Amino acid sequence: MKRRGKVLAVCAAAGMLTAGAQNVTAANTLRLFPAAAAPGETAWLVGAANLGTQGRIWVGGQATSYTRDVASGWLAFQVPKTAAGGPQFVGFQGPVEKSALVLNVLPTEAAAQNVVAYVRPAAVNTVQREYEMRLRRLFETCQKSCPQAVRAVIERLAVLKPPSFTPLTARTGGAGNPGAVGTLNPNVLAVPAMQTLDLSTLAKTVPAATNAPLCSLVAGEFPTAGLPTGQVLSLLGLLFGPEMQIDPTTVGHPDQSATPFKNESSTTILGKVMNFKGGNGKGVTIHILDTASGPSRADPFVMAEPVNYYNEIYKGRPYHGSVAGMIAGTLAPNAAISYKPVCDRDGHCSTLKTAQALCAVAAEAKRGGRHVVNLSVGGAYPTVGLQLALREVAAAGVPTAAAYGNRDDCAGLVKGDRCHHFPADWSSEFQLAAARPAGTMLYSVAGWDIATKQMATYNRGVGNPGVTTLPPSVQAPGEFWMGGLPYFGSSFAAPVVSGVLANWMSCRAGVPLLPLLNTPGQLPLPPAILSACP
Repeated sequence: MKRRGKVLAVCAAAGMLTAGAQNVTAANTLRLFPAAAAPGETAWLVGAANLGTQGRIWVGGQATSYTRDVASGWLAFQVPKTAAGGPQFVGFQGPVEKSALVLNVLPTEAAAQNVVAYVRPAAVNTVQREYEMRLRRLFETCQKSCPQAVRAVIERLAVLKPPSFTPLTARTGGAGNPGAVGTLNPNVLAVPAMQTLDLSTLAKTVPAATNAPLCSLVAGEFPTAGLPTGQVLSLLGLLFGPEMQIDPTTVGHPDQSATPFKNESSTTILGKVMNFKGGNGKGVTIHILDTASGPSRADPFVMAEPVNYYNEIYKGRPYHGSVAGMIAGTLAPNAAISYKPVCDRDGHCSTLKTAQALCAVAAEAKRGGRHVVNLSVGGAYPTVGLQLALREVAAAGVPTAAAYGNRDDCAGLVKGDRCHHFPADWSSEFQLAAARPAGTMLYSVAGWDIATKQMATYNRGVGNPGVTTLPPSVQAPGEFWMGGLPYFGSSFAAPVVSGVLANWMSCRAGVPLLPLLNTPGQLPLPPAILSACP
C-alpha cells in the first residue's frame, strides 16, 4: 500500500504536466515538452494560455508556425526540418540569441530509433516491475488534458518490455556467471518527487544525474524504434527521474578542402610545417574510439560522399579510425595504440559502445599506466552517458582529445542557430582550476591549415556568419596523406594532440597547457610542448 500511494502521488503530480496547459503559472512562464525533439517532430509549449491560437516561433534561427491543441491548450509546433542540432534557444521575436526556453534538437536519424538507458544495478528489479504500471497511471492522468499524440506515445510505451541490462564496465560476478549485475534490492528505486514532473526541469542540456558513477551502472536498449525519440526521452525521464539516464542510440559520426604536401608522409609534413623532430610516448596507451578495430584493413569505414580536396575528387575513400591511430603514432611512435570500434561501417557511432569503451579506459587507468583518449567522432546532441563517462575518464587522470567539428556540421544554418559538436563543446567544463590560464582534461581540437598557416576554412563555424559556435581550445595540423588519399579535417587534427599528450606523459607528470594560438603564420602548438621529451 505504501508503494502504491507513492505511485499515485507521482501520477497526481502529472497534473503539473497537464494542468499547466490550462492555466498560466503565477510567474507566467512557458515550458517545452518534450525537452528534446528531432527535425520534423512535434513539440509543444505548455502554460501558454495568454498567447493566440496560432503564430510563429523560432528554434534558433529557423522559423516555424504553432497552433493551439484544442483538447489540451498546448501550443503545437513542428521542429523545423533545417533546425540546427543540439541545444537551441526558442523564442517569438525572430532569430534567438538567448532565451529561457531551450530545445535539444536530436540528429535526424535519431527521430525514431531505440533509446539507451543507464540504471543503478540495485534499481533494475524496480524499473522492470513498475515500468508498465507507471506508464498506465500517467496515461490515465493524461486522458483529458494531454494532446492525443502524447497519449498515443504513452500507451505504446506501456506495452513494450523493459530491456535486459548489462554492466557498462566488464566485471566478474558469481561463480559461473561473469558480468552478472548481482543481487538486486527491489525497494531501492525511489518514486520521483513531484517536481520531477514539472516540464520546466526538462529543458536542461544534461538531465539530472544519479549520484552513482556512470561506469558502475548497468545499461540496455529500450525497443522504442518507431516512436518519437524526443518524447520517449522526456517521458522516461519524468517517470524515473535521476535513477535512469536516457540517450539516443547513436552518439554522432566521424568528422571529415593547390595541394600543399601531396603524398608526403605524416612525419615529413609535421617536420616541414611544425619542425617536429620525433616523439616518444613509451609507456602510454592511446585509445582510438572510432571506426577501427586495428590498422587499415581492420577499419571497414568508407566515406560515402566524394571527397573534394583542392578541387580534386576522391571517391570511395576508405578508413577513418585507423588513419587517426596512424597519425597519433607518428607523434608518439613508442606509444601503444588501442583501437576500440564504436562506429559501424556506415559511420553511425553507438552511444552505448562509446560509453562502454570509455568505462573500459577508466577501469584500465585505475589499474595503472598512462592513457590518452582520442575521439575523432561526435555530434550536435549532448548525450548524457558520454559526458558522465568522460568525467570518470578525467577523474582517472586520462585526458581526451576531441575533434572540434567541421564546416559541414553547420551547413544550411542561419543567423540565430547554434552549431554544436559534442564532446568538444564540453571542453570548458573539464578545466583544471589549478592551471592559470585554465588547462583542461578535454581538448577541443580544431584543424590548422598547413598551407595558409592559420585556422582552416573547413573548421566548424568558419564561413557561417551569424551562426554561434564555441571556440576550440587548441589547434593542430589537420591534413595528411595515407595511401595516396587525402585525410583532412578536425578528425585528423585531434590525433595530433593525442600524440602530443602521449609524448608529454611519457616523461612528465600531468597534462600540458595547450593554449589556443590563432595568429596567422604562428605555429599552433608551442615547440616546448611539441618536443617535450627526448
